[in-house]
Amino acid sequence: MTNQLNNVIRQMLIQIFRPLVRIMLRMNVPFNEVSEVLKWTYVDVADTHFGINGKKPTKSRISVITGLARAQVDKQMKLDLFEAENSQYNWNRGVRVLTGWVEDKDYVDQYGKPKIIPIESDQSPDFKTLVERYSGGTTYRSILDDLLQSDSVVVKDGRVELLKPFYLTVNDPNDLQKINFLGVSTQYLIETIDHNIDPNRPNPRFQRIVFHEHLPQSLINIAESYVREKSQKLANEVDEYLEHLIQHSNHTEHEKLIPYVGLGLYFYKAGDE
Repeated sequence: MTNQLNNVIRQMLIQIFRPLVRIMLRMNVPFNEVSEVLKWTYVDVADTHFGINGKKPTKSRISVITGLARAQVDKQMKLDLFEAENSQYNWNRGVRVLTGWVEDKDYVDQYGKPKIIPIESDQSPDFKTLVERYSGGTTYRSILDDLLQSDSVVVKDGRVELLKPFYLTVNDPNDLQKINFLGVSTQYLIETIDHNIDPNRPNPRFQRIVFHEHLPQSLINIAESYVREKSQKLANEVDEYLEHLIQHSNHTEHEKLIPYVGLGLYFYKAGDE
């Protein structure tokens, strides 16, 4: 590795690690715990993706390409730290319910505003039906608990009122949903970048960044409101379109299904550190 490339990689790692370390320190996670997870991840990725000619790599090869001693490789391969469970996608079901609430004609009034709806009712559109329509099989009680936790809705006298059409919790460092969201959304972003910089992968995925300097402080609220409004509209349209494709697809029983597909959007600005 050349000195120039080594320096670029070092700067890149610092840029990635700085916000992550800030989160870890805020949650009182010590360095040694993170380093142990990183060791396991190095071995897991090498074992999964860096075989030769379609064959699993040997422990000796994993040791060479990771820089870890053979004994460390053996130790890490006996562990299973990652729990691949469906609960990590609960937040997405919540998002889809919120989107349905503001887009579905059955759930908005004559002015296009979301209706206040009963939790359960035989007479009118209710929250239970909304969840059944948009959540993909999750119980309405589970979705309601998630939306209450994120302060997206409020319940009074058996009726649910939408407070905000997006799924974000308050700034609680112990909020498990938000910590999980950090892992999932960061994974998606870096997977996209990895795909686009890998010379062995054709057809780069869509990835754009808008960057402007020297915005007056007095205009930041206007800028953020504009980005939020436009991005929320795009997110709703993409979500509705992808769901339409899935619901109306004519795939065969043996056709391969892509585990997940989607779009990530976020607003950023300097000065929050």
